[in-house]
Amino acid sequence: MITVRTEQQNGNGKEFGYGVYVNAFVTWDGDQDEMPHVYASECVPFGKNTPERLAAAEKRVRRNATRRAKKEWVG
Repeated sequence: MITVRTEQQNGNGKEFGYGVYVNAFVTWDGDQDEMPHVYASECVPFGKNTPERLAAAEKRVRRNATRRAKKEWVG
C-alpha cells in the first residue's frame, strides 16, 4: 500500500531556519516511478533538539503522514 520514510534534515550540520526539520516521505507501493512526497513535517527548535524530542517528532510525523496518505487513498 504505502511506504513511509522519516528523515531529519538540518542543513548538513549548519544552523539554518529554526531548527531540525523532521519530514515523513510517502511512496505508494507498486509504482516504482513515483517520487516520494512529503506528507508531514515538524520543526524541533535548536536548543531543544534532544534525542528524545527528535524521536517523538519522528513518531508524530510518521503517524500523521500515514493517516493523511490513507485518507487520500480512500478518497
